[in-house]
Order: sequence, then structure tokens, then C-alpha cells
Amino acid sequence: MNKLHFGMIALMVLLAGCASKEEPPSLDTSLYEGKPIDSLSSDTPPVNEVEAIKRGDAALGDRNYDLALYEYIRSLTFEDAQMKDKSLYNIGRIHHARGNYPLAEKAYLLAVEENPNNANVLEQLGILYTKSGDVTQGETYFYRAINADQIRLGKNVSLKLQDDMTDVQINNLAVDYKSPLMAYTGLGVIYDVEKEHDLAQAFYQRALQINPASLKALLNTGYSFYMSGDYATARRYTMSALERDPNNEKALNNLALIYLGRGEVKRALNVFQQQMDAPEALNNVGYFLMLQGKPQEAIPYLEQAIDKKPTYYQVANENLERALEMVRQEQFIVAQTSE
Repeated sequence: MNKLHFGMIALMVLLAGCASKEEPPSLDTSLYEGKPIDSLSSDTPPVNEVEAIKRGDAALGDRNYDLALYEYIRSLTFEDAQMKDKSLYNIGRIHHARGNYPLAEKAYLLAVEENPNNANVLEQLGILYTKSGDVTQGETYFYRAINADQIRLGKNVSLKLQDDMTDVQINNLAVDYKSPLMAYTGLGVIYDVEKEHDLAQAFYQRALQINPASLKALLNTGYSFYMSGDYATARRYTMSALERDPNNEKALNNLALIYLGRGEVKRALNVFQQQMDAPEALNNVGYFLMLQGKPQEAIPYLEQAIDKKPTYYQVANENLERALEMVRQEQFIVAQTSE
């Protein structure tokens, strides 16, 4: 065999060997945003989806979020991938936490395409849309998250957007520690805004059954009862929240509002003074008394706020003018009706 013929055979064998090697899957970087990918990892590529996800989980645990994104995205490239919805969920959560809502939304929606009944993803879409102001869309995804969870729990129950929903229907929903707590809490907030407090409280109760220690659920439940005028129950839930977080500003603020609702103004003032200076606390008491339709009672507190900080506390002056105007209007109405 001459040298030329031997060389051609060797070249063909070499080319065949190269062709037999599996080409690395192409990486879709449209879901990535961070430092240059080339700087992330020089390790050998993962051999399968599971290894890529493990690497992503490890990077996430180390708070190396760019590397975690990269590894989760790499896990999507395998043709036999079985957990794409979970990887996309993690990608969405990283972008969501960073405030990159367009990429978070894209990842979540892709996850829903992979698995329409991933309750975690559906819940996050509900949170994303609600916070962006699209309450109707957010509400829809909260319902979908709850319905998907009922499927997981083997229950033949389905909630829909409707005008005739009852708290009995909500109370019949099955939950466990894996259920979408924020979907229940989010729907509670939506119904509170719509002044459907009974329905809101039913959703909060489901949330508290999922996690009795949920600070958000306790706070929202207390505030819901405050808005519906049940101050005793409102105080009970708010105090439970304060037991878990004694310095929680929202809980203290809510407790002060509850005391004002009960007519216990001095106790409300004491609570406000736990988190702010005296002029601001006095102004807050006056302001909320005005909101409760008690401008005459508000005036002394606003005047005290101004006396304590006359050159600075402009907001108290504005509230005092508003309270005085409300009193004048009340006096005018009384004068007109007495003629």
C-alpha cells in the first residue's frame, strides 16, 4: 500500500471518529443575564440533566446566582430531560429575586408549558402579576395554583373566578405543608380589597393551616378582622404575629389601629411610640382618628405634634387644617339641618 493511500485511509478514520462524537447541545442564553458565561465555569460539561441540576443547586446554596442560572440553563439542553419545569422554576425565581421580571415571567411561562400543574410556578406567576398591578391575571394564576395542588392531593375539587363563591367551598379545600401558601394569602388580600372579608378570612385560615407560624398570614388575618370591625379577633391574630416578631413595624402599626378602633387612644399612642418619636406618633393618632370620622378628637393630638416640633412637622399642620375643615363641614351640616 503506498503512503498516499495509507494517509487517505487514516484521514477517513480520523474524520469518522470525530463525527461519531456527540456534539454538545447548544445553550439557549435567552434566559441568562449576568456576568460573561465564559468566566463562570471551566469544568467538564455535565453528562446529564441530573448532574446539571445538582451543580445548579450547589451554586444556589453558595449564593453564586450567575453560576446557578448557567447550570440550570444547561440542564434544559438534554433531549431526555424530565425536570425542565423545575429548572425553569429555579431560573424564574433567581430573576424574580433580582427584580428582572420580564425574564422571570418568561421562565415561569415556559415552565407552565412543560407542566401546566406545577403549583409552585403557578403561584409565582400569581405573585408576579399581582405585584405588577395586573390583579385579574394574578388572581387567575393563584386559583390555578390551588387547583393544581388539589390534583396533587388527589381531590376532585376546582375553584373558579365567580361571584357566588362561599367560605364553605374554601374551607373544603385540602392542604398540607407543601400547598401554595402564598396563593391562599394572595387571594385573601384580593378579597379584602374587594371588602369580601368572610372570603378573605377563609383563604387566610387555609394559609395558616399550611403554616401556622406564617407571619404574613397572621398579619393579614388580623388586619382583615380589623377592617370588618371585629377588633377582639383582630387583636388576637396581631398579638400572635408580635409574639413571633416583637419589633415588626406593620404588626405594631396594626395593633395601634385596633386600639383606635376600640376607642383606646392612649394605648394606641403608646404602641406608635414604640417605633417612632413623639411628634410622629401624635400625628399618626390624629390622622387615623380623622380617617375614622373623628376629627374633633384628632385636633388635640395634631396640635401636640405641632407643639413638639413646630418648625419641622409640616405634615401635622396639613392634617390639622384638614381636621378643622372636617369639623367646620360637620357644623355647617348640623346648622343646615336644624333650620
